Amino acid sequence: MSIMFEDVSFTYALNTPFQKTALKNINLEIKKGDLWLFVGHTGSGKTTLISLMNGLLLPRQGKVLVEGLSTKDKKVNIKDIRKKIGIVFQYPESQFFLPTVKEEIMFAPKNFGVQLSDDLLKYYLELVKLPESYLEKNPFELSGGEMRKVAIISVLSYNPDYIIFDEPTVGLDYVTKTSIFNLIKELHNLGKTIIISTHWIDEFASLKPNVLLLKNGEEAFKGNFDEFVLLDEKTLLEAGIIFNEKMQLYKCAIKTGKKELAEKISSI
Repeated sequence: MSIMFEDVSFTYALNTPFQKTALKNINLEIKKGDLWLFVGHTGSGKTTLISLMNGLLLPRQGKVLVEGLSTKDKKVNIKDIRKKIGIVFQYPESQFFLPTVKEEIMFAPKNFGVQLSDDLLKYYLELVKLPESYLEKNPFELSGGEMRKVAIISVLSYNPDYIIFDEPTVGLDYVTKTSIFNLIKELHNLGKTIIISTHWIDEFASLKPNVLLLKNGEEAFKGNFDEFVLLDEKTLLEAGIIFNEKMQLYKCAIKTGKKELAEKISSI
């Protein structure tokens, strides 16, 4: 089973003076158990691609199929698709609207008709390293990192097979970044399909994800992580990708066939 994009294009404000094409002829298959990075300039189409996955947007051309269900098919209950896909947005406070953390977490399972037991709720709190006492707190009074963890539990609460993270570590301190990274790794180890839209490539080098590089709404590259790293510098720069020192060292190690050194660099 998978998420499939078949010749998908999307244009905002169609037939108006503000018309803007965000995606052109995207073909992509995300299989269960995969780990993907979506990378590229701000405005390259990453967020549009994410929004098309669970029917927040519908393709102008082509089809998006989630385990065989088309997001455009009016006979399909869109909740059946959204139950399979959870999105943790870049700014989690934009998802919050209830007065306590517990009510926020419980909203999605109630909406999808999923029973969330107290034991499972405790497990998720432990997974993201939040104390049980936080359940009675106001989510708007939490730190940025704590908000992100609550948003993650809110998604885990209805047990989707695919979890999308939109810039999951932006604006976080080193300790919280590390915590979120380790959580993503743990979720993938538990069998979740993970899709990450990000500018920060080096953070995920050790996970060896698949990579989709977007440029002006078009696919500039699609393949495994090391193939992506070995792209010529001009292609990367034109798509807004600049490797930091760690990634430059990793690229040199891959180029020269020093796999053990590359592994050590990726884990730094």
